[in-house]
Amino acid sequence: MGKRRVVVTGTGVASPLGCEVETFWRRLVAGDSGVVALDGEPMATRIGARVQGYVPSEHFDRKEAHRTSRTSQLAVVAATQAVKQANLLDGGVDRQETAVMIGSSIGGFSASDPHFRLFYREGKAGPLIIPTSMNSGPSANVSIKFGLGGTLFNVDGACASGTHSVGQAFRLIRAGDVDVALAGGADSMFTPGVVAAWAALRVLSTLDEDPARACRPFSADRSGIVLGEGAGVLVLEAEESARRRGQPILAEVMGYGASADCHSLTQPSPEGPTRAMRRAISDAGVAPGEVGCVNAHGTGTDWNDRTETTAIKNVFGERARALQIVANKGALGHGIAAGGGLELVASLLILRDRILPPTINYTTPDPECDLDYVTDGSRPYDGDLVLKNSFAFGGSNAVVVLGRYRP
Repeated sequence: MGKRRVVVTGTGVASPLGCEVETFWRRLVAGDSGVVALDGEPMATRIGARVQGYVPSEHFDRKEAHRTSRTSQLAVVAATQAVKQANLLDGGVDRQETAVMIGSSIGGFSASDPHFRLFYREGKAGPLIIPTSMNSGPSANVSIKFGLGGTLFNVDGACASGTHSVGQAFRLIRAGDVDVALAGGADSMFTPGVVAAWAALRVLSTLDEDPARACRPFSADRSGIVLGEGAGVLVLEAEESARRRGQPILAEVMGYGASADCHSLTQPSPEGPTRAMRRAISDAGVAPGEVGCVNAHGTGTDWNDRTETTAIKNVFGERARALQIVANKGALGHGIAAGGGLELVASLLILRDRILPPTINYTTPDPECDLDYVTDGSRPYDGDLVLKNSFAFGGSNAVVVLGRYRP
């Protein structure tokens, strides 16, 4: 069997801009921010991008909510939307051959934090610690919820997990191993211990007086990341399967590239991202000049934004200045594994509606970040491709090329 075309037939989100795809997209295009002041337990930062519009009791009964981590809950919420849009439960798809691979990286730490605080304070260890804190929990819970019996695993490539998951699902379908897969990312990290660990790295934004403006990708006055949470899930499907079912096709996954920096656990290097972008473009069978938009990793840290800008220049040369680059984390915060999932849904919607959401909170040009970051509000986009970057601690890099579907 030759390489098969892989398409997207469903999407779902649980995001700081809302728990429904159209609300998420409308607010992202409008330049809204989901970063807010944090309520509840005191934490090492006063701001974060919590999921808005999510009420657990509307989706889970009390027992389910108690035994399921917040990360897994958000994954199920997003997957439910994607499954419904793709009509996976109407009998036209063999659910026993449908794969699930939803990346998660930090959610297990968050889920275990309150359990271990209780253990070290009172010596009590309950039976839910392991089941709720497994990073494979989001994939497993989605599989159980919908009776999906195909390939099941978690991809943990830190902040690149969601994009790696989509790339790995793409490869399985293209190779003919499966016809349908749910892929994306989910993470939640808002517990005192996990937030304190991030603060200790000194990567969190210090611009907390105005939460909505705290994360400033590519702006010279950026001061770090804002923690986020959420889930973004896509249904990937072999083209012939979608067409056989008469299922509307939303976009095509055209290529995937992965690489390692092999440089540092915490400091990025442009060489790894450069290789990943080149591999994704080559895998997609397109020329660099055909790419018109890059949905950047864009964390709002000095290291990432400058490194990513350098890598884009390495790949595209002089044409880098003609690219339109968007960064979603000013609005969504940094959802770690969820980031790639949510931003891939946004990339698909760029192609669907031919519009680029703005990179919000950009105030001051940086001589080392001198490309077109779409900072002046939303713009029309007439290109046929979006290249999505996700780069991670440890030097794990994932890049996916999405294209407008043409039969």
